[in-house]
Amino acid sequence: MKKETKTAEKKPTLSWYKRMDFSKKTALWGIIFLLPWLIGLVFFFLRPLVNTLWYSLCSMEMVNGKFSGTFIGVDNFKYVLGVNANYTRYLAESFTNMAKEVPFQIFLALFIAMLLNGEYRGRGFFRAIFVIPIILATGVATFELAEVKMSTATTESVMDMKWLEDLIVNSGIPQQLTSLLVTYVQNIFKVVTTCGVQILLFLSGLQAISPTLYEVAKMEGCTQFETFCKITLPMVSPTILVCLVYSIAESFASATITVGDSTQSFSSYIQSITFNGSPEYYGYGAAMSFIYFAATLVTVGVVCGIVSKGVFYYD
Repeated sequence: MKKETKTAEKKPTLSWYKRMDFSKKTALWGIIFLLPWLIGLVFFFLRPLVNTLWYSLCSMEMVNGKFSGTFIGVDNFKYVLGVNANYTRYLAESFTNMAKEVPFQIFLALFIAMLLNGEYRGRGFFRAIFVIPIILATGVATFELAEVKMSTATTESVMDMKWLEDLIVNSGIPQQLTSLLVTYVQNIFKVVTTCGVQILLFLSGLQAISPTLYEVAKMEGCTQFETFCKITLPMVSPTILVCLVYSIAESFASATITVGDSTQSFSSYIQSITFNGSPEYYGYGAAMSFIYFAATLVTVGVVCGIVSKGVFYYD
């Protein structure tokens, strides 16, 4: 009799993806999702940034229809910071406006997100209403609103704040604080239209908090204020950091300055000087742009370094 040979069954060969462990799969998908951002960062941000830095260190001129730069070191930066007195004043004005607007944006966004996170009828409708500022923040809508504002040819607010200012002054509040409060009320439309993204971020952060934490706090007899300070605020502190970075960058990107009797964006001011018809101003304008970018980057870094020390990460 012939011996029957048992053929061993071959195990199916697993693909390279299935042989990876979970941590490597997570890292792979993270890289895949970040790839569009990385491509945009390299080709649409880093390259223009390097070109801007090079232009700021050169004296630009037109040679045979092409731009040519002669290296002059930091002369353009010395002229911007030492000779042009208006630039430092406009830069300080941008910092001042950022310091006044960003804290109010964060407070208002967190307050609205807490209201939208409650349990009540029509919650979805009110959430949809507060998504409108994100739509209004798009380029076309912002341009149309600006055109409407310019067509009215008025520099006063829609609401007359004289009565509110008189009321606050008569109550004994200092004049500096009075002016700040009135400014907040006058700019409430601008603040609301620029905090739509922050509202969504805070809303997602609030929904990630476990309801059991609030149940325990209620059983322990904590008040609403204690619950907010001991649970809500620490749990959303990472979201506060993200919203701060976004708000600061957005504030500098859309900063407005007072030029004479009118206001214009800081970017428009730099653009008007850079592209005034003479190539030699390209290096001067590039220096102003790079200083503004460096100031924004340093501000974000300092704020992140300070706020990150109080951020609570829950495992």
